[in-house]
Amino acid sequence: MFVSEFAGLCVLPPLLAFANVGGVGGGGLIIPITMALFQFPTKEAIAISGFTIFTGAVMRFIYQFGDKHPQKKATIIDYSIVIVMMPMVLVGSFVGVLVNIYLPATVLSIILTLLLLGLAIQSCSKAV
Repeated sequence: MFVSEFAGLCVLPPLLAFANVGGVGGGGLIIPITMALFQFPTKEAIAISGFTIFTGAVMRFIYQFGDKHPQKKATIIDYSIVIVMMPMVLVGSFVGVLVNIYLPATVLSIILTLLLLGLAIQSCSKAV
């Protein structure tokens, strides 16, 4: 095992745990870390990211399945929002897979960098 891989194994789980607790999958963290520390190519890093986010979502669902809302007589998972959002999530996932298949790795890296930069700027502007 290389030093960079050991560093990745030490850094990635806590960051993913914080991302999952925050309600996001952490794809913006997984892709650059797997590319930098584990030397995965862009397309493989994206696939690993998708699987990691899916696994985290399944585990969070299993963990919170029976939890009740603290203020209402309902489950903590709002299934009406799931019904509305799930079709668009599936369409976005399908389009993302097609983009990953057909675009070269350099273009994907540029798109991901611009997306993360835009999200970071938007997040910072809302915090201020």
